[in-house]
Amino acid sequence: MRFPSTLVTLLAASIVGAGCGSDGGIDQSTRAIASSTSAAVETSEVLQDPAGGSADSERSSPSGRTGTSTPSIWPVDPTTVDPETPPTWRAEIIESYPHDPDAFTQGLELVADGTLLESTGLRGFSTIRLVDLESGQVTASAELDPTEFGEGATRVGDTIIQLTWQEGVARRWALPELTILDPFTYQGEGWGLCLAENRLAMSDGTSTITWRDPSTFAVLDTVDVRLRGEPVTNLNELECVDDHVIANVWFGNFLVVVRSDGEVVATIDAGDVIAATQVAMSGDVLNGVADLGDGTLLLGGKRWPTFYRVRLVDG
Repeated sequence: MRFPSTLVTLLAASIVGAGCGSDGGIDQSTRAIASSTSAAVETSEVLQDPAGGSADSERSSPSGRTGTSTPSIWPVDPTTVDPETPPTWRAEIIESYPHDPDAFTQGLELVADGTLLESTGLRGFSTIRLVDLESGQVTASAELDPTEFGEGATRVGDTIIQLTWQEGVARRWALPELTILDPFTYQGEGWGLCLAENRLAMSDGTSTITWRDPSTFAVLDTVDVRLRGEPVTNLNELECVDDHVIANVWFGNFLVVVRSDGEVVATIDAGDVIAATQVAMSGDVLNGVADLGDGTLLLGGKRWPTFYRVRLVDG
């Protein structure tokens, strides 16, 4: 994976002080701690009701509930922001939750009340799993092929689509048992993935977001993500909220809020979250953002023992 660009490095310094730093190009696949989670554990019935819903209906509420309105996460309506003067919002910690410290978190999403979808990485240790938010316990899990490095994942109706880093394969899993389905294929790297209404947003570690058809994975369009005219590279895990994409920036202590045309309309300072977290390795960086459907977000990281519910406030 790439090192942070000059723009990202400057942003990290100006927004939240010193960043996580570089791991010197370490092959992350050799630094895993084995997880004892077994594959294909039977999950609870919490996902039975949403299963089979359309992609459009599932996005009416980030939690998978349909026909309900949810509080806005935004301190300011992002559609009113001038991208020439984007604000910085701060992630204020409300609550913390236990998390598997062996899980190299690559994708995170709320799929039902109290149930998280989590994709984990590292070759030989990559999984797709359902996790109880309150306890951090894994309620269902399936393993990827040992040669595959799991990346971002999102729910589409009664299936999950999960990217792989360099293998060009998007794994598909049926809910609620996480039964493996025929995969999609794609060119290039896979990093982050989320569903925005009737299309997928996908990152590949560059400044590009690729819009894809959720039924076929065909490319629909691409946009270049820019902050005040400069490209923002190292786009990683994604969360689609309303008409915007929240993107982690690899090795950055901040996230960006991206308009559908690629313009960054706000940055999110995650400094408080970083300060509250103790990590063992330099590569255990901020990664993982999920809309909890109640006006708050869940932020996590690679091999973090704790995840955080946060609200966005004016910086």
